[in-house]
Amino acid sequence: MLNFRLQSQLQKFTRLDGKFSKLALFPFAVLTMLIFAMVRPIVSIKLHKSHTNFGDGVHCTELTRCRTLRHNENHRKKLILIHVINKNFPNSFLRRYWKRYFFVVSGDWAWLLQAISSRLKIFTSELGRSVIDFEGHLSSEIAPPFRFSTREMSAGKDFLRAVCPSEKFICLNIRDASFDLRENCANEVTAKNLDFRNSNSWTYLQASEVLANMKYTVFRMGSIVKEPLASKHPGVIDYATNGMRTEFLDIFLAAHCAFTVSTATGWDNAPLIFRRPIMYVNCLPIFIKTHQVCPVIFYPKTLIDQKSGDVLNLKSVIKKNVHQTFNTDGYADAGVKIRDLSSEELVDAVTEMAQRVEGTFVETPEQKEMRAKAKHILSTHPKLQPSPNYYPIRAQFASCFLSRYPNFLD
Repeated sequence: MLNFRLQSQLQKFTRLDGKFSKLALFPFAVLTMLIFAMVRPIVSIKLHKSHTNFGDGVHCTELTRCRTLRHNENHRKKLILIHVINKNFPNSFLRRYWKRYFFVVSGDWAWLLQAISSRLKIFTSELGRSVIDFEGHLSSEIAPPFRFSTREMSAGKDFLRAVCPSEKFICLNIRDASFDLRENCANEVTAKNLDFRNSNSWTYLQASEVLANMKYTVFRMGSIVKEPLASKHPGVIDYATNGMRTEFLDIFLAAHCAFTVSTATGWDNAPLIFRRPIMYVNCLPIFIKTHQVCPVIFYPKTLIDQKSGDVLNLKSVIKKNVHQTFNTDGYADAGVKIRDLSSEELVDAVTEMAQRVEGTFVETPEQKEMRAKAKHILSTHPKLQPSPNYYPIRAQFASCFLSRYPNFLD
C-alpha cells in the first residue's frame, strides 16, 4: 500500500512538473513563433513529427527530407524542416544522428511549438501525406539521409573484418511470433490476429546457406526473436541472438549490405532509405500501397481457397477482398487459407535476388510478359487504384514466383 501511494504521488508530481516546464517555456515559444511569422515571406517552415515506431518513423522522415530538398531545388522560397522526434523512438543512434541534419526539437518545447502552430497556422505539416512515396524519391539518386563519420566507418569495417568470412554480406529479417508479444506491443488477442505475417526461422536455413555458399555473409537481423537461426555454416551469423547486436550496427549493416531479404517489418525501412535492394518474402497483404510504390521485389505467401484447395489467382484475391487484409481473421472469414513459402521457394527467391544484384539474372520472354501484365492489373484495377496509376507501381513480383504459379494472373 505504501509503495502504491508513493508511486501515485510521484506520477502526480511528474504531471505537475511537466505543466511548470511548459509554462516556463511558453513565452519563448511565442517569441519563436513571432520570428517564424516574420520570416515567412522569405522562407517556409515545415513541421515533421516522427512516428514512435521504427518503420514509419524512418520511412516518413526520409520522404519528408527528400521533398524538402526537391522543393529547395525548384523554388526560390526556401523551406526549412523542423523535425519533432519522440524521446521513445526505438533507435538511439538514429535519434542522435538526425540532429546533425535536421533542426530537431523534442519534449515540452516540441509540444508547445506544435500546440501554438496548430492554432496560428505558422507551420505547414507533412502529416497525412508522407507515408506514400508518390514521387519516387526512394527510387531516385537523392543521397541517403546521412554519411557515417570516419570513426563510425572504421568501427563498422572493423566489425565486418572480425566476423565476415567474405567481403559482401546481406541482411535477413524474419518476422516471427515474438514480434507482437514484446512489452510495447498489443495484447495476445491482437498479436494472434497479426500472426499471418509471421514465419518460422528454420524455413530460411537452406536459403541462408545457399547464399553463404555464393560467398555472401548472411546476418540474421532482429532485436527480439522467438528462436535462433541454427546454422553451422560460418557464413550464416545469427546477429539477433549471439550478442553482437547494437543500435549502431542495426543501421550500419542496413546501409552497407549488398541487399536485404525481409518479411516486411519496421526495420527493413532502414536499408530502404539507404537505397539498398530489397526482396520481400512471405509478405502479406499482396497490395500494400507503401510497398507497391517502392522499388522492391515481392514474393508473397500463397493464398488458397479453403473449399476447393486451389491456389487463388490475383483477381480472386481481389474479388474476395483480401488484397489489403491486415488481420488473420479477415482471411479466415473470406475462406482463404495462408501457406508459407517452402524452403525450396525461399532458395529460388534469394538466388534470383542475388543474381539480380550481381547483374547475371536473365529473365525469360514469358516472365517479362507476366511482369508487364501484373503491373497493368495493379496499376488499373478499380479496387486497387482510385484512378489508373494513382499509386505508381514500382514493386514487382519475383520472376520465380510468376513461373511457379503461371495461372496467378489469369
